[in-house]
Amino acid sequence: MCARYHIDEDVRDEHLHELIQRAAHNADKLGVHMLTSGDIHPQDIAPVLAPSALHRTLGAFPMKWGFKHPRRDLLVFNTRSETATEKDLFVTSVDDRRCLIPASYYYEWHKAPDGSKDKYAFYAENGNPLFLAGLYVRTNDRRQLPCFSVLTQDATPNIKHIHLRMPVLIPFSRAEEWLSPDTDFYEMINNLIVEVNPVNCMDGKE
Repeated sequence: MCARYHIDEDVRDEHLHELIQRAAHNADKLGVHMLTSGDIHPQDIAPVLAPSALHRTLGAFPMKWGFKHPRRDLLVFNTRSETATEKDLFVTSVDDRRCLIPASYYYEWHKAPDGSKDKYAFYAENGNPLFLAGLYVRTNDRRQLPCFSVLTQDATPNIKHIHLRMPVLIPFSRAEEWLSPDTDFYEMINNLIVEVNPVNCMDGKE
């Protein structure tokens, strides 16, 4: 998956609007600047859904997209779902620190044979918001925000010609199921297929 997704400024979905407002309220209390619309890039602070630590109910919080690898000079903002459980970075996150990242759509770039690149935006087939599955980590500095990484998987057949990978997408109706540590990580991912439709941004969509 590429390093960008988008949240529409005029969010028409009531659930998504409410969740973003709840995350914005928490960001204000913490005194941090969180993006609530527009293109979101790695290292931006964005609204993220995760279980409330106090009540274990669905909450919305500001989190930073990506974190520096502790042993390598790279930014971790995407994580392959197929190997997530094998990584020391996420040894506790796979069960206890799952999250969902709300988006109106996400982007990929397709490289043509002549070397040029076409930009595509990927939308849910039903026009609803997308919820990208992720894992988050806490830094050693408790004053800092948690940082999240988006889980990826093989792209569905209808978009594989554009990009071989895509984010793991979770229907909002199954949000609490995904966030629960009692839900088997791989069983849910492997039995979920959320189709997206690509739109070539060069055709004037974006």
